[in-house]
Amino acid sequence: MFSRISRGARAGLIVLLLLFSVMLPASAGLYTDSCGMVWTDAALPFERNNETAYTEELMASYGPIMANLTEAPDLSNMTWSDAFREACACMEERYAFTEWRGVDWDALYATYAQKIADAERSKDTAAYYRTLREFIFAIPDGHVLVLSPDDFGAKHADIGGGYGFAVARLDSGEVIVTYVASGSEAERAGIRFGDEVVSWNGRPIGEAINATPILWTPIKPSTAEGILLQKQRFLARAPVGTTTEIGIAGPTPRTVSLTATDDDYETLARTSIFLGRETNDGAAGSSAELKAMLTNETVTTRTLPGGIAYIAVYEESYDVYQPFRAAMETAIAGGAPGIVIDLRFNRGGDDNLAAAFAGWFVDRPVFYEYGTTYDPGTGEQAVLWESWSEPRPDRYEGPVALLVSPYTISSGEGLPKVFAETGAGAIVSWYGTNGAFGMESMGPVLPLGIMTAFPQGASLDELGRIQVDSNRSMIGGVAPTVRVPLDRDTLERAMAGEDVQLSYAVAWIEAQAGGEPAPTPKAAAGWVIPLAAIIGLVVWFGRR
Repeated sequence: MFSRISRGARAGLIVLLLLFSVMLPASAGLYTDSCGMVWTDAALPFERNNETAYTEELMASYGPIMANLTEAPDLSNMTWSDAFREACACMEERYAFTEWRGVDWDALYATYAQKIADAERSKDTAAYYRTLREFIFAIPDGHVLVLSPDDFGAKHADIGGGYGFAVARLDSGEVIVTYVASGSEAERAGIRFGDEVVSWNGRPIGEAINATPILWTPIKPSTAEGILLQKQRFLARAPVGTTTEIGIAGPTPRTVSLTATDDDYETLARTSIFLGRETNDGAAGSSAELKAMLTNETVTTRTLPGGIAYIAVYEESYDVYQPFRAAMETAIAGGAPGIVIDLRFNRGGDDNLAAAFAGWFVDRPVFYEYGTTYDPGTGEQAVLWESWSEPRPDRYEGPVALLVSPYTISSGEGLPKVFAETGAGAIVSWYGTNGAFGMESMGPVLPLGIMTAFPQGASLDELGRIQVDSNRSMIGGVAPTVRVPLDRDTLERAMAGEDVQLSYAVAWIEAQAGGEPAPTPKAAAGWVIPLAAIIGLVVWFGRR
């Protein structure tokens, strides 16, 4: 969705237009009675490779409500308490998923207002920022965020220490040790890979995991599955110097006492295997910082054994389409027996670009979404655009496997959504996608330079229903159709350096090429698609 647009030129143009409420002229035939723009083939703006013309179309989609648009309020000169009160009121008015996710704004304000006041009274910036994060993490939506140029030392104070080992919950329900740091106190205490952990500080391990806060993950999870994953990872993090008692099962059950030490977030780095590689997401403060750790490319390509093409896409910005197209044309010309599209770290961007990607794989026109946003003039959601994935005349017809993860968010969930609806290929993963697909916009600016963002619009299916975004039961995102088992074998292989999810994707492709019957079931699409609200959003992402 557009929530990930960060190109300066486009941001500047859009902000200027919004400030002056200028409505750009639209081409004949683009408007309907119900929305501002219709893209019957979402790939066309990218095929013609004219970003300026496309930006004009994006702005034209806002034509029906352009006169009503207002800037996000700047509350930075208010007291911390007054700014928090006004920010809550703004979010309550404009948040697109209050009913869908069952958000009780009055209860949230009552829960956190006193903590904000206490932090202000003591001038405790770390407590202030921590409380803001607690507030937004109480809303299970990866698009509800606070962004700050500084965490004021709160992050290291909370999770700067590690116990020298990490755990994961298997499909069987067992919680086992997956990593032990060399030379650590845990290693000296005899903890080894595969040990079953049954208690933590006297609490049953499941209860301890459920009670673990996850305020410092750089990609906020939106589903129960994603939240559980992060709770397992952050269980072994604590303030430096904290001592804990770990209960280990076995022929001779035992309890081990360990003290948290500063390890530069090593246990988080060593448990990021769901991304297919070791990445210190504990040290990252935002999706932009995490992207910089992973790659400086827009699209990564290589050829896998057997000639299978591998294409990794990290975001949906305008300049991604041409390298993606080139990668597809190379795979087709080379007769690739299959293609793996890696979206495990795709932080989103432009919904239309995700719809354009889908055109390379679908065999019929597929409705992608109605995009909505809040109209301040009416106080209601307005439908701004309609978009479709149209089959490419030179589309790929071989087997395609998508790799996803809980860090596949926003428009990154768009191609999986289409695959789930059409059965165009397999979706391979240990976990489903993030489940945050709404139209993210800039929210109020708070004291200390802290910015907010939240979805003011939703992505709707052809019947007008919310798609992909998780609901009040925290069910959402796009589920794998080929779910990689979480057992001792797969985790041991992953910790040894194998990209297990990729291995499963390749095996699935080879099964199709070998003529083995392996029908692809449709995935549960969760109930929401990522849409991007351009307004103010571009400003925020330009600063991320």
